[in-house]
Amino acid sequence: MPFRRIALVAFLSSVFVVAPAHAQRASDPQLYLTIFRNPSSGVELRFGQIGVHAGFYPTILKADGEKKGRNTNFLRFGATMYSAATGTAAYLSPSVVVSLDKRFRSGFLTDAGVRGRIAGPVAGRIGVGMLNTFDGEVRINPTVGLDVRLGRAR
Repeated sequence: MPFRRIALVAFLSSVFVVAPAHAQRASDPQLYLTIFRNPSSGVELRFGQIGVHAGFYPTILKADGEKKGRNTNFLRFGATMYSAATGTAAYLSPSVVVSLDKRFRSGFLTDAGVRGRIAGPVAGRIGVGMLNTFDGEVRINPTVGLDVRLGRAR
């Protein structure tokens, strides 16, 4: 258990150190409202090609022995690295998830995919995510979502 805590602290430290350091080289930060599971229903603050996000992450998971999956809820905190600051771009998004349910423990979630502009300030995302909980569960899920830029483009 101490290793997991150390890993969690190291990960969170890297998320909150990398984004502000990158911000010194990027344009002004922009705030986005994120909807559904990619990265979560919450907010993302972007500094050029780097984003920091936090929000609610719902998914359907089957616990051992269950025939049908049930809604499972997490809080998700992490970073996203984009191949380009604007337009269509590939992304990689490592994060920590905190379980809100007793069926699954907290863990890490990493997803990768592509983001593309739909219209105006709205962009869509589609990818695949791998959830690793601290009790050894591994799940692969599709991740889809929308993000809406708040404020003017810079």
